[in-house]
Amino acid sequence: MRWLTLAVAAATTRALTPTQVRSQLALTGETTAALKTQIIKAAKGTRNGVDADERKRATVAALCDELEARQDKQLFAPLTGEHSLVFTTVQGGSSGKIGPFVGAVTQTFIDDVKFENSVELGPLRLALQAKRTPKDGQTYRVDFESLGVELFGVKLFEKDMKGGGAWKLRYVDEDLRIMDTPSLFV
Repeated sequence: MRWLTLAVAAATTRALTPTQVRSQLALTGETTAALKTQIIKAAKGTRNGVDADERKRATVAALCDELEARQDKQLFAPLTGEHSLVFTTVQGGSSGKIGPFVGAVTQTFIDDVKFENSVELGPLRLALQAKRTPKDGQTYRVDFESLGVELFGVKLFEKDMKGGGAWKLRYVDEDLRIMDTPSLFV
């Protein structure tokens, strides 16, 4: 009988998909502002998503799915200004993780093509310079150009970078952006 109890407990604590979580959340009737607040609240305390468990990841993904479903894809706000990372499902450097530490991540759009992704951790700052090329209204080709390292505001070095990927914008307004790279970024 004990094994049955353990099996039932394991089955009820298994990871849920965003679709399953979405059906459990009472999202009907929520305003866009309320959904955005719920996303920020759900992401709080996860260190950009690095410390999020599967349920938390599924909850944030479900809220993002709901918000995305409500936006007219033809009305995306332009990619301008500076955005702070709230949550991501990627566990590497793009999350701001440097060893056991997690820094503050920002993305700054310099113009219609160039942008910078940066991580600040105390006096250390890493800055990835990149450019984006639109493929359609929702997708961009991203090419990395260089990575610079600063300590106490002094540039230690900069090196050329190769590589890149694609962004699929899912939601964009003046204060929140959701995209897949293919990892989820909010």
